[in-house]
Amino acid sequence: MRYSLLLGGLLLAGSAWAQQPALPGAPQPATTPTAGTVAPVPIVGVDPVLGGRYEVTLQSGSVFTGTLTSLSLDALEFDTQELGHLRVLRTDVKQVRALATGAARTTGLRPSYYDIGNGNRLFFGPTARNLRQGEGVLQDAYVWLVGVNYGITDNISMGGYLSIVPGVDPGNQFIMLTPKVSVPLRENLHAGAGALYIRVPDFDNGNGTGVGLLYGALTWGSADNNLTAGIGYGFAGNGIGSTPTLMLGGQRRVSRRISLVSENYFIANSEAGAGGLYGLKINWKRTNLGLAALYLLSYQRTGVNDSQFFTSYIIPLYVDFSFRFGKPYQRPKQ
Repeated sequence: MRYSLLLGGLLLAGSAWAQQPALPGAPQPATTPTAGTVAPVPIVGVDPVLGGRYEVTLQSGSVFTGTLTSLSLDALEFDTQELGHLRVLRTDVKQVRALATGAARTTGLRPSYYDIGNGNRLFFGPTARNLRQGEGVLQDAYVWLVGVNYGITDNISMGGYLSIVPGVDPGNQFIMLTPKVSVPLRENLHAGAGALYIRVPDFDNGNGTGVGLLYGALTWGSADNNLTAGIGYGFAGNGIGSTPTLMLGGQRRVSRRISLVSENYFIANSEAGAGGLYGLKINWKRTNLGLAALYLLSYQRTGVNDSQFFTSYIIPLYVDFSFRFGKPYQRPKQ
């Protein structure tokens, strides 16, 4: 009887001790997830931390670098310089390597920077870069011109604009279409072609005339910092002009929120002239505000003292607001 009581006391004490939390630093017993608990897929290399800079190798062999912005049980999300916002499944990740500060700088990426789009346009003029598949941009220029562009694929986009001038009948509003095709030639070199079609109303019987520009362009650089050269020919009705318009423009991201932009047009005719926009974009993660001054240059003088050059200096005569929507589908580079 005495031994039975002693054995029972030991069993009760052992059961109570097993339920106590382990002391700090003590070895933890192996546990098995209970029913209904999903363990995250382990990542080889390091345990990713939000805000960290990483080099990611996928099972396919693709490699990219970026800042980790979100992680879940089944996926990781990164902001990258070339691919923009990228979501990858944990099962597709082969290895993750943390980048030191110096290594991050050599990639051209900055830890505090976020994706501000794929560099598909300057102010209003297009570059040879395209919207990414599934990415759209809603743009309002001069308040009265509203439009949207959408990436059908990584190489094809389509856009449309409509003027909303108060007091003007819908049939007498301007309509614009902006299709574009873009092809990457190298990592930082893109070729593109497209059109700017404008339906100009006659304001009498609701009819209109089609005018516009057919263009081709080359863009060198990244989404944040790039230089574009292009050539275009105007058309009206069924006729295409013989005098080309040359375009030269660029964008430089000088800080997390500010990009400097210049957009310049030159008509290849000694009796014509040139003009353009210069200013800045204020960037947020999904939106940006463009503010640009205007200049005009005439190739001809009408008098000895007549000025050939006009500028609004720092007064913004062009204002636009853009909102990016959608979640672009990204394929990491092979």
